[in-house]
Amino acid sequence: MLYFTFASAFITILIATSSVGRLINGFVKGSFPDMYGEVILLLIGLAVTFIFYKLHIKEKYNIQEFSMKKIEFERDYEKKMDQLSKREENVNKFYDSRVEEANLKYDEILKNAQEKCKKIEEDTEKKVINLEANINKLQEEYKILNNDYTYEISKFTIEDNITSEEYKSKYNLSILREKTLTKIGAALDTVYQSNNHSVKEINSDEKQLLRCFNSEIAAILTSITIKNIDSSKKKIIRTFETLNKLFETDKVSISSNMLEIKLEQADLMYAYQYQKEQERLQQKAIREQMVEEEKVRREIEKEKAKIEKEENQFKKEITKLMGYMQKSNEAEKQLYIDKIHELEAKLKQVEADKKDVLNREQNTRAGYVYVISNIGSFGEDVYKIGMTRRLEPMDRVKELGDASVPFEFDVHAMIFSDDAPALETVLHNTFRDNQVNKVNPRKEFFRVKLSEIEKVVKENFNATVTFTKVAEAAQYRESLKLEQAVSV
Repeated sequence: MLYFTFASAFITILIATSSVGRLINGFVKGSFPDMYGEVILLLIGLAVTFIFYKLHIKEKYNIQEFSMKKIEFERDYEKKMDQLSKREENVNKFYDSRVEEANLKYDEILKNAQEKCKKIEEDTEKKVINLEANINKLQEEYKILNNDYTYEISKFTIEDNITSEEYKSKYNLSILREKTLTKIGAALDTVYQSNNHSVKEINSDEKQLLRCFNSEIAAILTSITIKNIDSSKKKIIRTFETLNKLFETDKVSISSNMLEIKLEQADLMYAYQYQKEQERLQQKAIREQMVEEEKVRREIEKEKAKIEKEENQFKKEITKLMGYMQKSNEAEKQLYIDKIHELEAKLKQVEADKKDVLNREQNTRAGYVYVISNIGSFGEDVYKIGMTRRLEPMDRVKELGDASVPFEFDVHAMIFSDDAPALETVLHNTFRDNQVNKVNPRKEFFRVKLSEIEKVVKENFNATVTFTKVAEAAQYRESLKLEQAVSV
């Protein structure tokens, strides 16, 4: 703004100088020029110069005021920064004091916790020692109490030649012996003390004890199955000991003879249940065998009818060609002869098949012994060794894999034998200890290496049998792949 003021003043001075020059020149010449324009310009220049001067003065004042405000702002800024520094210092001191206080509290809490843990550990060790001492004491007391009533649960042997009904009859005879034992007073052991108890009270205690014992044992006997015989016999002994302990103060107890009869009844009930189950399985096996034999009979009859039909057809064709040949010329005769020889060869094959089927029909022991596996259902090294008299043995294998198992069976060997039941029996007896189902021997699954089965077959029966070592298990392996794909 100062530059504009100087410029305006300079221009005004130039105008004034020019005007004064003209005025002096006119005065010398004696004439006065027209000066209105110069005066107006001079006035305008003075006005503009004045305005710029005022603006310059105002600007200078604003600059001075801004400088003062800047100095004042810087002073306030420094003051506030000092205050913030002091505040930050106070905050840091406060934080440090709180952190130090927290560390002290943490150390104190940790120390107290360690002391409490140590105390709890010591108390726990003392309790464990006390509990172990109590356990040992109780075990000693149990041994002392159990010395008077120690009975061994004998292993009961079931005889295969005795039926379930015969075991049921033996059970009923045991009940009769129990009644006889009760009548003669040998079911209970009683110590008579006339000073403390009357005969009537003693008889009442005896009846009550016997009633409780018979009621408890009856519930146990009715619940016996082929799976819980050992636990049931332990329950009988425990009931015997408990009731005798309860009536010890009354000097009345169940006799050991009575206990032996009850244990015998438990064995007989178990034998009855076991034989009944075996008879059921045997009847089921007989029905399955009858169904299988009926299928074999129908298959043989169907094959016989098919072979007889083919045989009659070939014979008729040969007879017809023989007639044509007699009426034909020499060239045609050779064609008929070749055709007749072809039909005669087929007829011989059909007659051989017919002979084989008739032999299979007459020899009811001829058949196939198969070795199959199902790793998807039973795992590795589990094989079913069975027998079928079917003309097409794979039909039997397909039946086994239809609905009872999730995957199809794989065939490792199919062995034809004129005495298939004998071969099957030898294999079953050889691997009896490897049978999966130890209870039901009719289940023909064995946990054994395939090489062991192959060795028995080749050494004793047929050295040319081919065994398939690796099971295909196509559906099972594909299922595993799908499961792995889903999991990924």
